[in-house]
Amino acid sequence: KDVTIDCRGFVPRSDLHKAFADALSFPDHYGNNLDALHDCLTDIAEPTRIRLLHWEAAEEALGNYARSTKRAILDAAVRNTNLSVLFD
Repeated sequence: KDVTIDCRGFVPRSDLHKAFADALSFPDHYGNNLDALHDCLTDIAEPTRIRLLHWEAAEEALGNYARSTKRAILDAAVRNTNLSVLFD
């Protein structure tokens, strides 16, 4: 499965979580926080490649939260062999 998320316009940070939840069909009870994002990414059961377009725009808009998000995503990719991520 290939998923592309355009990371421009992630203000407020809930927009980031909505983009991930929509693109990856997260469950309705998704918590809209980094722990929930990490959990959902590590639970992906089929080979999935996520391409995050314009990641630098998210970093400019969200600062430290974007950097923490990137760490959570990369850690999930290490833990879940079904997941690969490209920051463009």
